[in-house]
Amino acid sequence: MPDDPFLSGFYEYASGCEKLTLVVWAYEYSEKYVGLFGEYSDDSRVAAAREASFAWAKGLIKMPEARRYILAAHAAARESGSETGEAAGRAVAQAASTVHSARHAFGLVLYGLTALAKKYGKDSAEVMQEKDRLYRGLIKIAEEKRFKEESWAPFLVRKPK
Repeated sequence: MPDDPFLSGFYEYASGCEKLTLVVWAYEYSEKYVGLFGEYSDDSRVAAAREASFAWAKGLIKMPEARRYILAAHAAARESGSETGEAAGRAVAQAASTVHSARHAFGLVLYGLTALAKKYGKDSAEVMQEKDRLYRGLIKIAEEKRFKEESWAPFLVRKPK
């Protein structure tokens, strides 16, 4: 675990969240990085992966189809030609993978903050504000549970035995 108090605190909080909370948070908070990726590439695979993962979470498509979109997003990130674009693309791909494993939500934070650090500098106001936005956003979604009424894929709402 990184030594950064924010990162360890975020990871500790996120570890106590339900997977569905993290899926909703990752979907909502990855939109910013789709836009940032778009500043460096006109490749639509990153945005498509975000939407495919949400369709998977809703039970509209199956994992193999979503996985193809997610792997394509990683390829688009790699091919972006920019460190900032690559990190932003990977942030979205990791967020999309949260449907598979809740631990991938942390990738949104790591790659997202890396993208902003590459663009603005690691100690920039933009990075500090984003840390706050991501953490407060997760807390808000966890507390509101407004998404509970929506229709989700059975594997996301089934309680562990």
